[in-house]
Amino acid sequence: MALRQGLLGLGRNIDLLQRWLRFRLSASALNPWRIPPLNSDMFRGKRVVILGPARTLFDDLEDLVVDSFDVIVRLNNGIALALECDGRLGSRTDVLFHNLNEQGQRSAGSIPPALLLAHKVQYCVFPHWGFKGSKARLFEKKAELSAYPQVSLAVPSVRFCEKLRRKLHGHQPTIGTSAILFFLECDVRELQLHGFTFFQTPYVEGYNDTVKTSKDAREWVAASMVHDPAQEKRVILHEVAQARERGVKVVLGKNVAHHLHEATDFPEMDHD
Repeated sequence: MALRQGLLGLGRNIDLLQRWLRFRLSASALNPWRIPPLNSDMFRGKRVVILGPARTLFDDLEDLVVDSFDVIVRLNNGIALALECDGRLGSRTDVLFHNLNEQGQRSAGSIPPALLLAHKVQYCVFPHWGFKGSKARLFEKKAELSAYPQVSLAVPSVRFCEKLRRKLHGHQPTIGTSAILFFLECDVRELQLHGFTFFQTPYVEGYNDTVKTSKDAREWVAASMVHDPAQEKRVILHEVAQARERGVKVVLGKNVAHHLHEATDFPEMDHD
């Protein structure tokens, strides 16, 4: 039994090493098919708002004018949601973080080029490119966007991905956490977060109607078997404090702040 477990552990370590090597090679500047990393410098000194999909979004926003921000960031099916809300959620999307899963039961929403252009998307960011089984979607989207230079397909840097992987004990970050942590590391002037309850409430109607209750939200993220939302909350709390120490004005919507500090009943994930 001990020998079998040792061999399994060795096999897993070899698999992880192979993944890391593939990740490094794909990110190399010598790779002609390399997807450019999202440059954090372009957001220096900007006012940025990230809009999550939680049903508390409108309560968070109150009278905030979304279009007044220099950079509007949305997630997955967020463009479709904005189009349904008659401008209440802003009239453009500067940066879209998307998992590029556009079909099937766990679709994050279809984003054809026409939709991206209509909402003035400048950057479509795929944060999961360093994880197994994800690159096919990335290069399919690259081919699809090749005729549309107005939209840049980008990925977070190798440094960001590897650091985030360590902080999450090897787990894959959710799209929302990827966006939040990326911009918390940028030298922005102001960062506002609205519409995040970290899978403790349903989504805004029309975003993902599979999730109708708080229980559904927890089961939805658990079903992926690759995320650790409890650890994500701990990391976000730490990075918010770090950004504020650097002088970044970080504004949390009232429901974001409440759910970020609230204990959750997510099961403990295996960190081995």
